[in-house]
Amino acid sequence: MGTPHHPTLENPPVPPPAASKLVPQNRPPLAALIRNGGKYPPEYMAQPQKPDSTIIHQLQGRIVELCVDNTVIKSGENIEIDEIHALRVAKELQLPMPKVYEAYPLPARGASIHMSYVPGETLETAWPTMSLDQKQDVALQLRAIIDTMRSLPSDDNAFRSCSGAYDVYTGGPFVDEQSFNDFVVDIPKSAPKVIREGLRARLPCNHRAVLTHGDLSPRNIMVHNNRITGLLDWEVAGWFPEYWEYIKFFERPCRHTDWFDYATDIFSHPYPEDLVDYQGIYHWVRP
Repeated sequence: MGTPHHPTLENPPVPPPAASKLVPQNRPPLAALIRNGGKYPPEYMAQPQKPDSTIIHQLQGRIVELCVDNTVIKSGENIEIDEIHALRVAKELQLPMPKVYEAYPLPARGASIHMSYVPGETLETAWPTMSLDQKQDVALQLRAIIDTMRSLPSDDNAFRSCSGAYDVYTGGPFVDEQSFNDFVVDIPKSAPKVIREGLRARLPCNHRAVLTHGDLSPRNIMVHNNRITGLLDWEVAGWFPEYWEYIKFFERPCRHTDWFDYATDIFSHPYPEDLVDYQGIYHWVRP
């Protein structure tokens, strides 16, 4: 049997790591989690693929490592190969994002994505050191990026991930907004019927499907000298209703509470009514 071929997205090609490094870690038993205070024990964490790399970020099911050639490998059982489709779309729009050299699925579950290093630090780290004028300037830069993304319509008018396939986070693809709304309002039957029907009735079906990042948290925005150098983690990106980026902005956690005060600078079109509606939906979806 020949060696499996992994499609190269950019030159130069990067050989895949040894197979032994590609096997994702098993999930720890509940007892191990309890003993470790609810955190994954070290032996269950995603492991680096390069022995001489520097770990930038490591959580259960995923790891980001900086290689000696100043490239980055993002891998683990919680990494979705579909992210490369979003990065391709972002590249077409000349958005600030990592350049992908190679990507391939892991043998059991997850993926490995080899990409360029984005210089700078996360906005989450830089935010406390920035003046009010600097914060507003970065917010307006992000606004321009979002406006560029929204200028690219879905080529089939569907609401879907960038790959066009079913997405682990957002379901789909959905042929129209009504189908998308049905999926979103699929809340537990424990919610009173009048609430389920009332929430569904409030969701309109007249929005365009626009390119959406879906996770614009400061931890996913890289900055250098007060300029945005890259947006990270495109794994939940896709074409979704015009308001989706806005409501997801408030859903993503951030330890800097004043970050949300800049929403009026970040978004050309606010959607406060949709935001309130979805807060009601989340109340029933999330315990």
